[in-house]
Amino acid sequence: MAYQNSPQQMNDELQKFRDEISCIVVLEKAGYRFDRSESSARHMRFRRQKGESIIVTHGGKGWWDPHNSSSIVKGSVIDLVRFLNPGMSLGNARVELRGMLGLAPSGAEYVAEPKERKPARDPKYMWKNRQAPRPGSAAWIYLTRDRALPESIVRLAIEQGLLREGMKGTAWFAHSNNAGELTGMEMRGPDYRGFSSGGGGKLLFRMRTGEKGETPVRLVIGESAIDVLSYAAMDPFNFEPSLYVSSGGGMSPEALEEFRALLGTLEAGGRVMIAVDCDAQGDRYEEIYAPMIREAGLKPLRYSPSARDKDWNAVLQRRARQDVAA
Repeated sequence: MAYQNSPQQMNDELQKFRDEISCIVVLEKAGYRFDRSESSARHMRFRRQKGESIIVTHGGKGWWDPHNSSSIVKGSVIDLVRFLNPGMSLGNARVELRGMLGLAPSGAEYVAEPKERKPARDPKYMWKNRQAPRPGSAAWIYLTRDRALPESIVRLAIEQGLLREGMKGTAWFAHSNNAGELTGMEMRGPDYRGFSSGGGGKLLFRMRTGEKGETPVRLVIGESAIDVLSYAAMDPFNFEPSLYVSSGGGMSPEALEEFRALLGTLEAGGRVMIAVDCDAQGDRYEEIYAPMIREAGLKPLRYSPSARDKDWNAVLQRRARQDVAA
């Protein structure tokens, strides 16, 4: 179309744009596509990407921006070109629109990208992105005050990379395989008890005492990490090179094989303390562990708290209360 410079001719051209060019053509040229899933007969949504869309009304003659909450931005095809190109003059908009005369919408539809499936929770990633408890933190208070664990025991577990602080003050105790790879975490807190999902699963928590590199002469196997740490805090023989192990409850076949292999790392004639609860479950654990210990050429010894104490941590807490009272 030849350049028109009279006011009437310019007005006529602008009206021609409004009458003959659909807002859909403008949007398609700018990369927008029809979003059928969020459209109706009266309001057609065109989307370029998530969070960026325009509503077309009046059969393509009008439009409005659904994302502008401060004031409604709407208008004709002319306004739309200038809205999509901030700062564009009316003259440049006229040039842009002249190239769209005679064009019809293509009907291309918006196809949302498939939602990325969240991977299973990876214990290694969770562990890496958590800090160890520190004095005054929620997990530190839970372990040292609520559970009465001595700070020296908590610090020893931290030094060996066995302890992290999780959500809502939970303490995470590392389970690993015999190759030293993290497989999951026992999770304990004031209002939570569980085990992490994903990864290699529940195997064995293990903490050493003695000089680095020394071969353990004793192994203590308990039902939970807090139980074996409690036992270690009261153990009169913890000065010996020892290995404190938690099964986190019942053992899977894989965990039992790990335990069997671990027994083979002790010095010949070494002792294995079965530090379980004084109940029927503790009896069952002894029935499982004792034969394996004897097969490894080691001596099994059952140690359980008295009937008045639920577990070894209950013993530790009672002693702590008695010390305070004294």
